Amino acid sequence: MCGSPALRPHGPAPLSLRRCGACRLVFVDPIPTPEEIAAREDAAFHGGVADHTEEMFEAYYRNYPDDPVVRGFRGVVHQLKETTGGGTLVDVGIGTGLLLHLGAEAGFRVLGCEISPDSARRATEEFGVEVLVGDFLDADLPAEIAAITMGDVLEHTHDPRRFLERAFEALRPGGVLYVAVPNHRSTTFLAADLLSRVPALAGLGSRVYVPNHYWYFSPDNLGQLLEQTGFRVELTRQEAPYLGRYAFSPPVRFGLTVLNALGRVTHLQARAEAYARKPLR
Repeated sequence: MCGSPALRPHGPAPLSLRRCGACRLVFVDPIPTPEEIAAREDAAFHGGVADHTEEMFEAYYRNYPDDPVVRGFRGVVHQLKETTGGGTLVDVGIGTGLLLHLGAEAGFRVLGCEISPDSARRATEEFGVEVLVGDFLDADLPAEIAAITMGDVLEHTHDPRRFLERAFEALRPGGVLYVAVPNHRSTTFLAADLLSRVPALAGLGSRVYVPNHYWYFSPDNLGQLLEQTGFRVELTRQEAPYLGRYAFSPPVRFGLTVLNALGRVTHLQARAEAYARKPLR
């Protein structure tokens, strides 16, 4: 991301991770091809990558609950409506389509862009939203987009910089991009990296490095990348993910709950968010 050659191995074997000594970005080496990534994302929709997320994914279709995840989505939509005044909202990596549904309820014209055909089909069936199937970099996007959302997407991509450049190109002047990623500078990852140094616990520490995440950002290097691609970062914040619908064992759930609590106290929470605007000129 920053061009520095100062790379070193990161994390326990057999993880093929590198860390940049300059910007502290951690990434998988080598990065899978776009075709491999597309296949993995479709497998994730069917529960083939991380089984503990299956219940989470299934919860947010037509009969979704009013829980912290939904309230978080509503907060994102409200923030974007306040900062853009409305218009067309494009959600990249739609999940179940719930954010698109909530965006339409708030008065946005909504459009999804999704690499998994089955995920796109299910979202259309459940919420009646329009979804373009394919890579965001090649999508035939409308003109005058007011807002683009990328929640838990950038870490899955082959080339995050190009994704942000594409978003910048597609937004109207004054439009806003919302990005959310796992925060590598958090108590969760710090604890995992410490555990990975203990041979008997290395496997437990490596579990936070999930198979279909290829880039591990911090708020600082995420902000740097947004600025480098032309955006003006207007708001950054951190949050603890809602654990209520993940199928973790009791010891793992307890440990993550403790780490989330420590993250709130230390301002090293497990999820980083940024709202970035395309300048008017």
